[in-house]
Amino acid sequence: MLFLAVFCGFLAENQREHLVEHQREKKLMETLYSDLKRDTADYTNDTAWWNGTIKRIDTIRMEILKPANERNISLLYRKVGRMRSNNSFQYHDRTIQQLKNGGNFRLIRNKTIADSLIEYDALILTGLKDQETIANGIYQQVNFMQDKIFNSKYFYLTSRPQMVQLDSVIRIDPKVFDLSSASRTDLIQYYNSLEFYQRTMFFRVATMNFLCLKATRLIDLLEKEYHLK
Repeated sequence: MLFLAVFCGFLAENQREHLVEHQREKKLMETLYSDLKRDTADYTNDTAWWNGTIKRIDTIRMEILKPANERNISLLYRKVGRMRSNNSFQYHDRTIQQLKNGGNFRLIRNKTIADSLIEYDALILTGLKDQETIANGIYQQVNFMQDKIFNSKYFYLTSRPQMVQLDSVIRIDPKVFDLSSASRTDLIQYYNSLEFYQRTMFFRVATMNFLCLKATRLIDLLEKEYHLK
């Protein structure tokens, strides 16, 4: 009888531990679900932002190739001023960090979900983040060239067309504004740097689209496995 009581107690404790682990698994998957939702929203916003920058570079490069007297300088300054901005993907990895650091991947009973999550995390850390590091270096080079060619005090002016009329308040120096002081060598170097920077954007957008698809599939798996909405 004593043995039976001990054995039943062991079974009850074991069952309780399993219940606790399953509850913990469900809670982690709920926060993972929320993280992935935020990731997909950021992918959508970021790809739209980078596609806009790709088009902006096309405009700048076309204007640079034009003869000096045919360039739309106001348009050029407006587009170049926007090139001061940069964007990086914000990885919502709070749950993945908990899973990795606490040795909690074992809690995920569905192997497909666990394997897909590990692959997703690796693609961001060794793919997208590496691309961002390379692009950030080129971004610094692009801004260095812009500082040699353009006068930044006009970026604010050309970004607000209504202020162009305030000529009595902000005088535009034609010799600076029409790029006449920029050397042909600097313009070509800037033109080429933009092309290299744009190429990194194409890879980044393709990577984010792929990761968004992976995240969406993970979301679908979590909804089915854990009945999440």
